[in-house]
Amino acid sequence: MLGGGRWTGLAGKRRPTVPRFANVSRPGTGCFFGPFQTGKRAGPYQQGEQSRFRGLRRENQDHPHERLPPFLIRKRSCFMRIFFPLVLAALSLAASPALAAKNIILFIADGSGFNSWRAASMYEGKWDAARQRTTQVYDEPRWVQYACTTYPLNLSKRPTGKLEQDPALRYDPAKAWDPSPLSKPGEGAFAGYAYLKQGATDSAAAATAMATGEKTYNNAINWSVVDQPFSGRTIAEIAKARGRAVGVVSSVPWSHATPAGLGGAHNAERDQYREIANEMLDAPYLDVIMGAGNPDFDDNGQPAKKKADYVGGPETWEQLKQGKHPKGWRLIQGKDEFEALAATPPPNLFKLLGVPQVNSTLHQARGKYHKDDTPFSQPLNANVPTLTTMTKAALNTLARGPNGFFLMVEGGAVDWANHANQSARAIEEQVDFHHAIQAVVDWVEKHSDWDETLVICTADHETGLVWGKQSGTVAFDPVVDRGKGKVPDLRYHSSSHTNSLVPLVARGAGAEQFAKLVRGVDAVAGKHWGFSGQFVDNTDVFKVMSSALNDRPAR
Repeated sequence: MLGGGRWTGLAGKRRPTVPRFANVSRPGTGCFFGPFQTGKRAGPYQQGEQSRFRGLRRENQDHPHERLPPFLIRKRSCFMRIFFPLVLAALSLAASPALAAKNIILFIADGSGFNSWRAASMYEGKWDAARQRTTQVYDEPRWVQYACTTYPLNLSKRPTGKLEQDPALRYDPAKAWDPSPLSKPGEGAFAGYAYLKQGATDSAAAATAMATGEKTYNNAINWSVVDQPFSGRTIAEIAKARGRAVGVVSSVPWSHATPAGLGGAHNAERDQYREIANEMLDAPYLDVIMGAGNPDFDDNGQPAKKKADYVGGPETWEQLKQGKHPKGWRLIQGKDEFEALAATPPPNLFKLLGVPQVNSTLHQARGKYHKDDTPFSQPLNANVPTLTTMTKAALNTLARGPNGFFLMVEGGAVDWANHANQSARAIEEQVDFHHAIQAVVDWVEKHSDWDETLVICTADHETGLVWGKQSGTVAFDPVVDRGKGKVPDLRYHSSSHTNSLVPLVARGAGAEQFAKLVRGVDAVAGKHWGFSGQFVDNTDVFKVMSSALNDRPAR
């Protein structure tokens, strides 16, 4: 108790005005530190209708011998005005978990839905048959698990000027799981399949949603339906403004939609690769860029001459190779260079561009694919690193920054394989994606901790409408495990994107924020894939990352 009394609230009673003293008051406190009274009210905490301490009084005012001299009353008033808000803030922090994340790592498996994640896990031998669940590192209890919706704002491929969400595109669980048989050619075997094949997002709109928290039209990279860029609003730009190093890694060309979107590029058309690449290279907020797109090699890692659009055009590419790019990028291409950085951190953070010696994908497009191929039956490109190696190299480089980092890692070629209905290649790509997640978990537990690092793993959309082998006649027949090292029983029902739910798992600083953003429950999805059935939206990925960067609750 201060001054021998207890303070209670009494509405309607005003305390006397606390005098301020000229030239010696502390701004914003109303506290005095000198002898020259001005007669002004006490700043922002002045008594009256707006006072934070309106109506406070001494409970034992009928004991005049306990009253304090005016000078000490003023001292106590000053103390309370400083100390009381600090106590409230401390109690608030103690009552809620820490939100701030020094490091944020976002994993995106492009075109990979629940059944693609599950099929790869079965191949890896990470499948619990008794519980009908995968046993990946992200299945541990300390990870939060949700589904995620991915629909775009509309299906236009150019700005429409209309900000309203097309209601027909919102995910509807009842329609998604409708087992009613269909007979029209091209619709699919069941009504649920037909529904899911309509209204799907593309990677550009999905990347924009995760990078900015805003829905937009298909084809747009951080570009609005009113034909304006989301300038300064991407997670890459926000992270840099908060002092973080920023990097993107992909198994497909680094100027493609997902790395471009999460790397903070802005373009009304995703196919403007040359423009996008140059914007990324010229941007002040990117420190590490890694991905395919090397114009001096083909898809088998052999010397060739390809278009240089993915890397900014011939002139930019020559500048990069000669070490003369005006922004100071250091280019690495050899597998040994990636492996060296993956093994040993550099002495300091630098502008690192890693473009392996391969054109369109790291490994998915190699050789000739046969429908009877099994995963890894054809050797990987010998001179090209894996996504896991590139992820380690990016981590080691970004971690040299003093204030943490934001890193996006894309398993981009899962989508390419599922478009082509290449189950073996899709499994290869998803396995590498899983290995990259494990590498990050190992890094966090060795070099950081989960109190300062947030890891989110999800997909931008599902591709291929993957279900079990009998799903042409049995609605939503599950993918069936055939044992470690064997391709599970599955089949495709599409060669394009779908509006299916995708997985979302997260752990670390701020991961609990997803619980506040749940949009609904899909009980059937929960039963099929072994989780609560709760789903969030892809825009919520941005909200959680932004809240973690800014140390405030997501909303």
